[in-house]
Amino acid sequence: MLNFCVVTSHKEIPSSEIAFLKNKLNAERVDVLGSSGVQFQVHPDNITEDLKLERNKKIDINFITEDERSVHLLASDMDGTILQEECIDEIADLVGKGSEVRRITTQAMQEGLNFEEALLKRLALLKGTELGVLEHCLYKKINVRPGAAVLFKTFKKHFGKTAILSGGFTYFSDHIQKELEADFSFANFLEYKEGRLTGKVIGTIVNAEKKLELMKQLIGRQGENSSKVVAVGDGNNDIKMISESGVGISFKGSDHLNLSAKHVLKNSDISAILYLLGLREEQFVY
Repeated sequence: MLNFCVVTSHKEIPSSEIAFLKNKLNAERVDVLGSSGVQFQVHPDNITEDLKLERNKKIDINFITEDERSVHLLASDMDGTILQEECIDEIADLVGKGSEVRRITTQAMQEGLNFEEALLKRLALLKGTELGVLEHCLYKKINVRPGAAVLFKTFKKHFGKTAILSGGFTYFSDHIQKELEADFSFANFLEYKEGRLTGKVIGTIVNAEKKLELMKQLIGRQGENSSKVVAVGDGNNDIKMISESGVGISFKGSDHLNLSAKHVLKNSDISAILYLLGLREEQFVY
């Protein structure tokens, strides 16, 4: 079984850095996958803990085996992962509740506050918000991250199905699903009456447990198991699905998530996942 060290960045990786890592890893082979992605074929004995920690401000270093690259599903969080923003925070800003909602968001992301409790507290603050505010937020405040469209389209061509598993809202995820051409999308459905939010959601809340359940259901439809999933997210609400997936990735994630995820991307755009899976830049779909 082949073992790889994949080095990625948000910009071109200098040849001097490639030469340093080749020597440090005692690499058997080096493949430049693209301007911001390099793959080193390594022996497991050369993968040391000190090298894993040698992630500087410019590159990400991750290790993966050939077998782990046999994947069939991409399961991605939405807010803060494929989107640059947290939608609920942006809505709150528009109605003058930004600081209050962000305080609760931070607790949910970093301090272990129960996700469901945090969501309901934030929504209560938004009670009475007109649906027009959500439309303004969608088209004026929300941005898909660079590389996200490439990731979804390329994964579909070379590996399998793609899914958005979001603790956010269908008002946004339905739109993003179409933009990224994702196969599936699950999120919370906001309740509203007479054109205004009630501060509640309809149906089961998509929390950490629900994300894991949905991920397993989707891969089960393909007759596979969780080892065939690439799961990516940024918050504590993503820990369960990332921990139980074959290729679990923390993308610009919380400290708790970084400790739980086998792979961490801090200095690369989200399309670097394709390098981790062994694709070359000329195979990317734009």
